[in-house]
Amino acid sequence: MDQNQNRAVCLIPHYNNPDGVVRSLASFGRDEQVDVLVVDDGSTRAPIDERAARDAFVAQGALRFLHLPQNRGIEHALNSGLSWIESRGYELIARLDCGDTNVPDRIARQVAYLDAHPQVMLLGGAASMVDQSGAEQFVLRHPAAHAEIVRAMRRNSAFIHPAVMFRAAALARTGHYPLNAPAAEDYALFWSFVQHFEVANLPDVIIHYELDPDGISLSKRQRQIKSRLALQWQHKDASPAAWLGMARSAVLLVLPYQLIFKLKSQLRRGKAT
Repeated sequence: MDQNQNRAVCLIPHYNNPDGVVRSLASFGRDEQVDVLVVDDGSTRAPIDERAARDAFVAQGALRFLHLPQNRGIEHALNSGLSWIESRGYELIARLDCGDTNVPDRIARQVAYLDAHPQVMLLGGAASMVDQSGAEQFVLRHPAAHAEIVRAMRRNSAFIHPAVMFRAAALARTGHYPLNAPAAEDYALFWSFVQHFEVANLPDVIIHYELDPDGISLSKRQRQIKSRLALQWQHKDASPAAWLGMARSAVLLVLPYQLIFKLKSQLRRGKAT
């Protein structure tokens, strides 16, 4: 491990979204002790503006770029980033997606929690779900404790992918993001974490997650739900939660995404009032 590098690094995959990269990098607070690796997945239409990215990043750490020669999908981009990170001996790996933003002390909060709870190997947090103008639509929180998270995983992922931080050492047991769960690679990896280690979620909002109901194509959504169903079947037990989770996924396959988006937003806004 380089003596000048931080303990934590944040992995951000990028594909043709240079403005999103700049917004994400600008959200790291000035006092955050974190390095950042941006993995470009073969962008050609809108490559990263590295000068603008470096100007936006003001945290106490190094910003690095890994340019892949061709576009192979987010799973390959994330795994290329993980291999790069592991080879340099980082202790903690955070995630963020292009366009999503951190609260200014997000990294410090997660590092402090993991230092105080050495048995926890994966830590998530809550997200403020915002529209494309930045207006909050609702707050998404998942269960905080391990046992509740395992039960929630029967229904769907109990972690918000760009809000997680995990220990690099755990990857020796879990492996990298699986390539056989298209559009649900995070759910697959998180199942491996909950099977092998203790996990947790912070109740605090630590990221702002940009919602784009028109940005998810029907084909990608169907692949995601089919992958989720396969993972739910693989990890099923005799509990009602397991079978209800699979039934829910089957129903979602036939409902339009825009309808689900509106219903979720209304229900969660109602809970917040």
